[in-house]
Amino acid sequence: MMKVTVKAVLINVSEEHKSIMTVFCSAVRYSFKRILENKKIGDIEKDVAHRYRLNIRQSKDAVENARQTIASQKELVKINYNNYLKKVTAIKNILEDNTEKLSDKKRKALISKIEKRQRKLDAYKRFIDTNTIPAVIFGTKEMFMKRCKGLISKDEWQDCRNNRIYSRGDKTKKGNPNLRVIRID
Repeated sequence: MMKVTVKAVLINVSEEHKSIMTVFCSAVRYSFKRILENKKIGDIEKDVAHRYRLNIRQSKDAVENARQTIASQKELVKINYNNYLKKVTAIKNILEDNTEKLSDKKRKALISKIEKRQRKLDAYKRFIDTNTIPAVIFGTKEMFMKRCKGLISKDEWQDCRNNRIYSRGDKTKKGNPNLRVIRID
């Protein structure tokens, strides 16, 4: 099965489209929480369809989007764990190999650095051991922090948080019946 991913930017977005995107993003966040609670995917899809008045294809897309977010976060945890493991090992090697050559100031700086990286390594290890993920902020952490500091309005925060849609197509139906991308020369 060939998968084609198309990233696009919608132009001339109407209020109706914004409303659809808001509902979809809410459904994704709801699905995300339910998946973390270990609910069955099929039950979540039905619940999302009913709760958000989406058709089953749209609810499946919302649940799949949430599932993929969780899967990518779990993969990132493993990658970060391995990166910090390499960093800690490298600093330990420097400390062991250059015991006489290092000044006290440099040694203290390396020990401080290794302690900080070890804390990060331990945090990622806990996520791996408990099969959990770090907190996820939909709408970017940067924008969330700006909202917390009052640098952006509630509307700007919600636009950032609710400005995406996800749609999967089916070859037998010539794409997604709800959202089609048509190529014009």
